[in-house]
Amino acid sequence: MAPKVKTTSQNPNVITAVSQQSRFHTETLDTSREIDLKGVTVSIGERELISSSHLRLKDGIRYGLVGRNGSGKSTLMTAMADKLIPGLSPSTRILLLSQVEDSARATDQPGGDSATNVLEHVVKGDKERQAAIVQFEVLTKAVETTSLRETQRIVYELRREKRRWELQEARKVASRRSGARGKDARLEEIKAEENLKQAEILLEGVGTAEIDPDIMNQALEMLQDVQVTLDLLETSSTEARAASILYGLGFTQDMMDGPYTSLSGGWRSRCSLATSLLVHSDVLLLDEPSNFLDLEAVIWLEGFLSSQSRTLVLVSHDQEFLNNVVEETIILRNKTLEYFEGTPAAFEVNERKKRKQLAGAQEALDKKREHIEKSIQQGIASAKKTGDDNRQRMVKTRQKKLDERWGAETSAKGTRFKLNRDLEGYHLTSRAEIEKAVIEPKIKINIESPEKLRTLGDLVHFDAVEYRFPKAKKPFLEGITFTVNQGGRCAFVGANGQGKSTLAKLIMGTLKPTKGTITRHPLLKIGYFSQHSVEELSGPQTQSTLDKQVTALSYFLDHFGAKGETVVEQDARKCLGSFGLQGKIASDTPLSQLSGGQKVRLAIALIVFIPPPLLLLDEVTTHVDFPTIQALAQALKTFPGGIIIITHDRWFSRVVIEGESLKHANPENDASDESSSEEDEDGAPPGKTYRVGGGKLKLMEKGMTQYVALVERKLAKKKKEEAKT
Repeated sequence: MAPKVKTTSQNPNVITAVSQQSRFHTETLDTSREIDLKGVTVSIGERELISSSHLRLKDGIRYGLVGRNGSGKSTLMTAMADKLIPGLSPSTRILLLSQVEDSARATDQPGGDSATNVLEHVVKGDKERQAAIVQFEVLTKAVETTSLRETQRIVYELRREKRRWELQEARKVASRRSGARGKDARLEEIKAEENLKQAEILLEGVGTAEIDPDIMNQALEMLQDVQVTLDLLETSSTEARAASILYGLGFTQDMMDGPYTSLSGGWRSRCSLATSLLVHSDVLLLDEPSNFLDLEAVIWLEGFLSSQSRTLVLVSHDQEFLNNVVEETIILRNKTLEYFEGTPAAFEVNERKKRKQLAGAQEALDKKREHIEKSIQQGIASAKKTGDDNRQRMVKTRQKKLDERWGAETSAKGTRFKLNRDLEGYHLTSRAEIEKAVIEPKIKINIESPEKLRTLGDLVHFDAVEYRFPKAKKPFLEGITFTVNQGGRCAFVGANGQGKSTLAKLIMGTLKPTKGTITRHPLLKIGYFSQHSVEELSGPQTQSTLDKQVTALSYFLDHFGAKGETVVEQDARKCLGSFGLQGKIASDTPLSQLSGGQKVRLAIALIVFIPPPLLLLDEVTTHVDFPTIQALAQALKTFPGGIIIITHDRWFSRVVIEGESLKHANPENDASDESSSEEDEDGAPPGKTYRVGGGKLKLMEKGMTQYVALVERKLAKKKKEEAKT
């Protein structure tokens, strides 16, 4: 067994990776599309996120990667995509969505092509295809030119570029291998350096050297190889596939033909997602792909990903989206990767059942031990009194059982425990203890009740409200009528760009209606979480200054201090702690180093510290892990004040607005399983769900279920229309 191999760096923010390799392991070869690496350790700076774990991805399986915010999911995906983990095959094509985003941002840099339309931008994101097209064009010119010397120059230039790429790959391989295979890799690196040097010499002398009589045949052969590559990449259908993906993600034809630079950040994120779905790869890594997608695009994406034959690793806060796509689950907790053959929802059910079984087995074993210990005491007393040798031997046998053979009575497979099969090797006792259930600390979010308003009346009432943008010919919203009473709740759903956030601004009063009336309770205060709350926390006002480093705690205190309200540090810490920002995370970690999910928690804490009569939450679940979403849903479910949410999260809306229990809102939950420890108290009466679309507001009588059915019918219709064209 070769020693562990690792990459190192002095940069505290760089990712380092270690894996255990053997020259006999298939993972070090280039022939397998599966990933099977043992002893994987991944760190960022000095912080170890994954320790001595088994990384296993079977070919063609769709995995859901789950874990708490900050556990290392994104770091693991980056380490895989950048081939930082020794043992990953150089020939395995791994694509990470964030890598595509980096290329998308390049268009905004000086010199970027502002004339590129959206469709062209997505197509150009396939770098392998673009490189092959450039080579094809250059080689076509080399073949068609009448100057053999020019043909020779082009061929030599392409060979030099190929030798440079080969040297880069050889260096990567050599840095990740050790032992005999490492020596061979270093020899290959030296050979690649010599090949590059020779190619550069030939190119430098192309103007004076004799023309190779076989140069035209060489150019034709290279042209044929590039043509084969283009055929394998399905180049002829690339634009059609890109257009189909963009259409599924909500782009109209006018948007596809329009300039990429005119798109907002959310639509650019959709372009990045479209490119990652378009590009051919063996393993596709998607980190929160449903962010900034409306429900129509999310449901389309579910169908698209479910039809993929490549390996997929998916991280998402949307539990229903995750369960509808993945086949198996990877759980990252306690710095270890665990695997479950089923969806995350099925894993949760299995975990609860397992905890119940283990608790029952331990309880039964404890009762049995108590009975045996009692019988031993009785036997000792009886043996002393009667002098019965048989009874003394029985006492010794039972005591030996407790001392040496006490523990689990069934194997891990549920069969009867056998020493020679289930406990090989050296152990202090002849039986293992009953496995202890792995229980992560439960997230508990507390939102205090707001002070009851001293007067009666609705919180918000819209009466035939119309809103028209300046200089617009038609109203953007019209005939908007709805009411939120004290303690009432409602959800606004609909496609992006239909006016949901505009409605929120009308409720807040930052926009004024063109027609109609908006009536607010005279004592109303609103806790508003906007889509830009996280961006505001990342703005210039939260960066390091010369005199202090801004942290979650200092920002919290300064926020209320600016309003003239004095907040005791202990109370601030208590509030932040209830949202998972405890100890040094709150007081020592700079805001710039907090994850998106942690910034969301801070933003929520700011608006509920002094609980308002009405919470207005616009896409509050973005960036947050599912355990936190569950805790937030439970807290909002029992919140006595009014709630308005704007969301695409089906599960969250059904629980918070429609009053479904946390346990039964999950379609894969086992209703017969009563072991759940969730506190699912009765909340406020069910609220209303409104669809915003076409400038109108329509009540969904059957709530989110009706809206989902509406979207699915629309997608089916679009699919038929696309098939016809």
